[in-house]
Amino acid sequence: MKAAIVPQHGRLEVADIFPPEPGPYDCLVRIDACAICTGTDLNLIAGNFPSLEKTPFVLGHESTGLLVEVGGQVRNFQVGQRVTRPAAVLAGQRRDGVGSMWGGFAELGLVRDDAASCADGIESNVSSASRSPMPDDVDVVSAALSVNQREILSATAKLGLDEASRVVVVGSGYNGLLYCFFSKHFGAGRVAVVGNAARAELAAAAFDADGFVNYRDKSAADKVHALLDGEPTHVIDAVGTVRSVTLARDLLGLKTAFGRYGMHEWTAATPLADEIHRSHPKLELATDEAGCVGAWHELWRKGAFDREGMCDGLVPLDGIVEALGRLARREALKLVVTM
Repeated sequence: MKAAIVPQHGRLEVADIFPPEPGPYDCLVRIDACAICTGTDLNLIAGNFPSLEKTPFVLGHESTGLLVEVGGQVRNFQVGQRVTRPAAVLAGQRRDGVGSMWGGFAELGLVRDDAASCADGIESNVSSASRSPMPDDVDVVSAALSVNQREILSATAKLGLDEASRVVVVGSGYNGLLYCFFSKHFGAGRVAVVGNAARAELAAAAFDADGFVNYRDKSAADKVHALLDGEPTHVIDAVGTVRSVTLARDLLGLKTAFGRYGMHEWTAATPLADEIHRSHPKLELATDEAGCVGAWHELWRKGAFDREGMCDGLVPLDGIVEALGRLARREALKLVVTM
């Protein structure tokens, strides 16, 4: 079967690999689509990631597909169900020398019924991401996009935002704009985005930002405070570079809570982020994709994601290298690869 693999850091290619072999607690999935996560996927290719499987590995963690076969001990999945995050190679395993980070850019994948194996007293020897059955009415593309959307939805839901909240999101990539969108959804009074000027109109028109400040502006902090009519209550860094964390630090008031979500330059930026956390409240931005399927589905049925920027198009698996180039050049915000 075909899969997008990183044979060595700095390269991505579509190659033939052996299909997965499901065990008694595994389900075989025909993968339909996998969305590209620009930040994570580009960092994995480059070798810049806090936890990294040795090459070669299959890329992709925003995948979706239909169950076509279930193992004899599977009890919580059914043939015909749509699931998210199937992987050609389960995380923590290797097959014929190929590993997984998280293995979704492939024609076939597996999901494991961890609940059944645990109930039988069998400890899973693989690292399982959230692999959630989706409601029957959700289409292929929406299911793939839901992985990223549910991550940010679940993290934002825990922030306790209200009309008095003044939120700044540093970063105007997909994650940053989703934090903006969901902050307004959960009732934040004012939300400002600091990022690339090319995203300014999109942030306001499609992601409900109250204002946008160019991150290159030397007076960015003053302009953000003016937009918010005061100091921010929450600052979320959705980039994770030394530059973005430094900018976030410059935006903080004495009681501003800070959270870091982006993973660019993770090692280099971590000491600065830790320094901020020692002097300011820390925003816990851990995600729970599986726990918010219902909340996401309700928004999806209302058409909340039917707006510019949520998906800029579909590309075939053979076109994934070109698609990543478009995303890196900011010619698109979000693309979905179809198998």
